[in-house]
Amino acid sequence: MKSYEIQEFDISSSSKAEWSRYHTYRRKRLSEVLPDDPVESDASYEQWTQASIEEYEIKFYSVTKKNDPNEIIGSLELYVYKETSPSYEGNKHNLRVRIAILKEHRRKGIGRALLKLVYEFAVEKDRSIILGGSMEEDGRALNRTLDGTEALEMRTYRLDMDKVDWNMVKQWETESTKRSPEASLEFYTSIPDEIIDEYTTKYTEVYNQAPFDDLAIGDQIYTPELFRKYEEVMEKAGQTWLTVLVREKNGDISSLSDVFYDPSQSPMLGQGLTGVDQNYRGHGKGKWVKAAMLLKIREKFPDIKTISTGNATSNAPMIAINERLGFILHHETYNMQVETKKLGEYLKGR
Repeated sequence: MKSYEIQEFDISSSSKAEWSRYHTYRRKRLSEVLPDDPVESDASYEQWTQASIEEYEIKFYSVTKKNDPNEIIGSLELYVYKETSPSYEGNKHNLRVRIAILKEHRRKGIGRALLKLVYEFAVEKDRSIILGGSMEEDGRALNRTLDGTEALEMRTYRLDMDKVDWNMVKQWETESTKRSPEASLEFYTSIPDEIIDEYTTKYTEVYNQAPFDDLAIGDQIYTPELFRKYEEVMEKAGQTWLTVLVREKNGDISSLSDVFYDPSQSPMLGQGLTGVDQNYRGHGKGKWVKAAMLLKIREKFPDIKTISTGNATSNAPMIAINERLGFILHHETYNMQVETKKLGEYLKGR
């Protein structure tokens, strides 16, 4: 660490110059792990990061060279839910961490110095579990060194829109309509006031019914206020959120899917949650919303050539649907966790 410095990076008050240095580093880091992916615009990244302050207490740190403080070569991000967050109660035991160091600067003591900051923050906030993730072997090796566990394996799949069997997709939609003649599809880019309580309740239920395997997290709670905040940020950033839901005859929302369109990341589009209420599974609802959403994407966002989505490896039904549609495995992310106590023991022994 003799050649490096760690400084706190205040995301709420940093200058344009400070953000510019951070974005230069952010692009370098992305090019190491996902070199072919489009980069989120600087404005969008800043707006979403700053918006997260409402839910999380956040600390950002940047690592720079002592002889060139304008060049960032590593970063640390720490997140804990605020007590005012609706998701606090189920997650007050965990600390979410992101550590990144450019490859050429690894194995020089930077990681250990950042882990010391992680430990100090976890103790300060009384967090017993530290959560992180990695696509790289270096991150997995560090987790093993800390005697952590790989609690949830996620697969990211990519779909080439030019290779979609559109006849099959239309057939899925037709078959689903015949199978559930009294149910209907609803599309929204903004949830109407009259259904937002119902929608966010169902979104929360479906999200938390997805498999998280052994990851030590509690329920993520989505409220009308949180969704309205998302809409505000997206409008400011020139982005579009699109959701489709299936409305049953009895009025229930049985399934839903959403996507996020960011012009700065075209021709790639990110698919968010796709889920079926556990009370309605086994009736083709997942195929219905996936097919309907693909057809709507082709109509509404003709510039999109690739769709990216992620699934837990244990979510076999959704993986099967995605693979039938032509989604191909792109990369895997290992969500890992370590006890704060074990991290402290590791640091004491070094």
